[in-house]
Amino acid sequence: MVSDEAASIQRLIDKDQIIDLVHEYSYCVDHRLYDEVVELFTEDCVVDYGPGIAPVRSRASLREMFRHPGGGFTATSHHNANVLVTFDGADRGSVRTSVYAWHKRSDGVTPRVWGYYHDAVVRLPEGWRIAHRQLRVLGVEDWQMEMHPAVDADGE
Repeated sequence: MVSDEAASIQRLIDKDQIIDLVHEYSYCVDHRLYDEVVELFTEDCVVDYGPGIAPVRSRASLREMFRHPGGGFTATSHHNANVLVTFDGADRGSVRTSVYAWHKRSDGVTPRVWGYYHDAVVRLPEGWRIAHRQLRVLGVEDWQMEMHPAVDADGE
C-alpha cells in the first residue's frame, strides 16, 4: 500500500510539472524569453508548427527560429486550456493541450489560430522536457500558411 501511495503521489507531482511545462512555454514565447523557452525542449526535439513551416529538428534550430525577429510578430498571446496528460511509463508521456494564439504583426494585422498542441514529453535529469510538438489546427483568422488539421483521416 505504501508504495502504491508513493507512486500515486509521484504521478500527481509529474502531472503538475508537465502542466507547468506547457504553460511556461506560452509565457516564455509571449515574453520573448527565447533562451528560456528552448530549454523546455530536449536537445534532439522535433517541433512541427505545420506544413507551411519546415519542422525544427534540434534545440539549436529551435533557438535560431525564435531568434528570427518574431516571425514578423510584434506581440503574441498564447492561451492554454484542457491539458490532458497520459503516461507511457515512468519517464514518458503524451500531452494534448487546447491552444488559442493571438499574434500581432508590424502592419497591425492580428492573425489568430486555435487548435491543439500534440506533445511527447520525457523526464530528463533536469526535469520534464518536450521531445516532440505538433500544432494541429481547428481554425485560423488572417493566417496565410498551411497548417496540420486538428483531426486527420485516422480521427487522431
